[in-house]
Amino acid sequence: MNFSQRISFSQTQSPNLLAALKMSQDNILKLQADEASKEGYFERAIDLYEKALAINPDNTSVFLPLAKTYKFNNDYKNAIKYFEKALAIEPEDIENRTLLGECYKNNGQYTKAKLQFEQVLGQRPNYDFAKRNLLETENYLLALVDPLKAREEKQKTAQENLNQAVKLACSFFPRRFFRDMQDIVVSFNKTASMAGRANIAQYEHNKREITVMDDYVYANPVLVASYIVHENIHAKDNDPYTSIREEQDAYRKQCEFWIKHGNGIEDPEMDFVVGLYKKSAEDLDRRVAEVYRLRDKNIPETSYNHPPSNKKIAATTSLSSGTKPLKAYDIIA
Repeated sequence: MNFSQRISFSQTQSPNLLAALKMSQDNILKLQADEASKEGYFERAIDLYEKALAINPDNTSVFLPLAKTYKFNNDYKNAIKYFEKALAIEPEDIENRTLLGECYKNNGQYTKAKLQFEQVLGQRPNYDFAKRNLLETENYLLALVDPLKAREEKQKTAQENLNQAVKLACSFFPRRFFRDMQDIVVSFNKTASMAGRANIAQYEHNKREITVMDDYVYANPVLVASYIVHENIHAKDNDPYTSIREEQDAYRKQCEFWIKHGNGIEDPEMDFVVGLYKKSAEDLDRRVAEVYRLRDKNIPETSYNHPPSNKKIAATTSLSSGTKPLKAYDIIA
């Protein structure tokens, strides 16, 4: 889930345009690139960032977003180049150092990746983002000498992690919550992408399946459980629809779980979301609404079974919430 602030250059937003006119050409290109990257147009964003650097090679504010966009576009070699430039300026940034390590890992440079993750964990031992990447990297190194053992070890870890996570997630809800949910399957696997970025977790209604992305096999089970809690809210409705209200409630419940069970575990995604929630639940609701409206400008405020009601309308393509038709989604993230 990407909660970054969207910047718009629509002609209807004159304050933004006036501000842009006062900027240098390279910074205007950077803001346009930021917009393109957040919309998932990575190649266009990369072109704009590179043009900004061609105009002003000393514009250090471009290094980090360009590195991240190259990473989103699976160009790890160029991502490494710009993460290294960004870290030369801010060497203590543990999130960006972990992202650099991920790029090394995905580029097959496992020894370099391991060094980055170990450096981060030397500073922050509970930083799960680096910890799960280190464990996965060590499994890749094992696979170079004993692929069968590495595969068996990963399968065992995945099963143990998932068992613990499901138990934790289930214990968080009252038993009656799971009435009519006994057919739900939970697994680690590849997940769908939205705006070019893979979902951390998703619910597929047609399969009655909750999937956590397989990058989280080595994550702390509490972190995995928090995403299962989130997707349980979608699964409970037993319909293929989502809405602003449903997403807001799923994030609130996930935050409640994390506050109760997090116990010092650090994760950039959850730390950001819970930080909003602790400030006020309404702040989190506003950000969730903003993000999901960016994904789908026609997403309704409420959906077929959310909020719950004793009066159910048949789920048909003509179903509507207010004046907007409800969309059926194969995948609800």
